[in-house]
Amino acid sequence: MRRLKKQFLIFLLCLIISPSSFAKLNITFVNPGFADSSDEINTTGNFWFKVSKIMRNAADDLDINLHIKYANRNHISMKELIRQAIKDNPDYLIVVDEKSVVSKYLAKLNTRNIPIYFLYSRPAIGKFISLKREGVNIIGSVIPDNYSAGKTLAQQLLIEHTTTSTQPANILALIGDYTTPASVERAAGLTEFVEQHEDINFIGKEVANWSEQESYVKTLAFMEFAPEINIIWCANDAIGFGAKRALQAHNSAHKVIVGGMNWDSAPKGIEALDITLGGHVLLGAYALINIADHHNGKTQTSLNHSSLAIFNNLNAEIVSLAKHINETDLADIDFSQFSKTATDPQQFTVANLVKALNK
Repeated sequence: MRRLKKQFLIFLLCLIISPSSFAKLNITFVNPGFADSSDEINTTGNFWFKVSKIMRNAADDLDINLHIKYANRNHISMKELIRQAIKDNPDYLIVVDEKSVVSKYLAKLNTRNIPIYFLYSRPAIGKFISLKREGVNIIGSVIPDNYSAGKTLAQQLLIEHTTTSTQPANILALIGDYTTPASVERAAGLTEFVEQHEDINFIGKEVANWSEQESYVKTLAFMEFAPEINIIWCANDAIGFGAKRALQAHNSAHKVIVGGMNWDSAPKGIEALDITLGGHVLLGAYALINIADHHNGKTQTSLNHSSLAIFNNLNAEIVSLAKHINETDLADIDFSQFSKTATDPQQFTVANLVKALNK
């Protein structure tokens, strides 16, 4: 009898310390961008490349097996990658609903056993409800507060202008595109700000498709048409760099303030932007923290659909963080301190990430 008890205890111990009990969490992320950081490939900037880089840093700290599939800006490829990811049966799948491509496709697949988390772009509430009815297992989402970012960028540009010039504010807006939520919401924030300030002359709004080269061409055209332009609001930094290059060619760089978003480093031969907002590049890491806590039972309720006010103006305190994001990575930050499993969980903010980097 004693021998049987001993054998049973040994059997239980083997179960407890078996490799399966230490299995890492498997998460797949279908990235709309490129795996390469080459400027020749990434004509709209390296945002998506940097998102993945920081997610890998977070995954290492959270004991996650992170698999990233790159769609190379091809929405047809993105659908195929999602189909492959579901076939691989990960514990969780992270997707970006660019131009509603993903949400339209998910209903055609059997995703009942794959928890899906939307990052940066998500379906409208009506589409969410219909996807849930069709059996798509959506567990949560996080997007940056793009509306506030568009408004804040306009505000910061106006402040910069009024401190350096007595001329009326004549603003040109170069937006990302006509359809993506990030572009639409940023432009809406700008529009509200302009409508609230009668002292701003709104010269025009033009789509630059997030592209440095397209921005260059359109800025040159606008400067010929309206040389009084002295503020250029840009939906991202790539557009801002194109505008800067055009202003240099037009000999107008000294009189025009340019702002964008992403905290990107200026390409060689192009001046840094006067204003750049950023921080949203960190949301991929934030998503992994949320999912890991959810999986480990550290969240008392289901994951929610949040809009995070994470955009910050690049200033002296934040420069070190932006430099690491652009030039290396954030391996020096222990992302597990932002998890609810930490002894003293820290709030996921740019300020706290800066503190963690400088420890």
